[in-house]
Amino acid sequence: MNPQTLNPALDKAATPNPALADLQDIILPDPIGAWPWAIGYWLALAILLVLLIAAILWLKKRAAYLAPKKAAQGLFAALDPHWSQYPSDVNQLLKRTALSYLPREVIAKLDGPAWATWLDSHLPAKQRGRIGPLLEKRHQAKPLSAEEALELQALARSWFASKAKLSAPIMHAATNPATSAALTQAPAKPAEE
Repeated sequence: MNPQTLNPALDKAATPNPALADLQDIILPDPIGAWPWAIGYWLALAILLVLLIAAILWLKKRAAYLAPKKAAQGLFAALDPHWSQYPSDVNQLLKRTALSYLPREVIAKLDGPAWATWLDSHLPAKQRGRIGPLLEKRHQAKPLSAEEALELQALARSWFASKAKLSAPIMHAATNPATSAALTQAPAKPAEE
């Protein structure tokens, strides 16, 4: 066969293109690794860590705050509501628990209506107004009836179970002897010339 009689398309395929001779196979890049993280991941991790630490500290502080009430609940559960000294024991336990939260000068002087008002302020609204009269019966010769003892037990249990922060009582002139004495004194008259 004559070399000139060959198909020109086959002739081009047989002779390589010099520009194509320098090409190499496609090389894929290395896969993207997990490290180092982008700044957004680090920020999200830092915020999550701060929130976790704050939650742990808050829970520890809350548990420490509620520890006296939990201890008092254990002592309260051991009291017998049918015992004649039950109102006195409940009052003593309520007072001891309150003293572990607030300064002695504030709580120790509360008694009678002021004490009952302060206890009521830390009870749910529907239970207010009953604990004072029940605790006042601790000074009477006749003990509480079975219904009254159970009511006092329910009120005290509700007070111990309350998660509300105990606050100092607001002292009014009627409950604070120093203030009421100052209010009853007449103002001094100016000296006459």
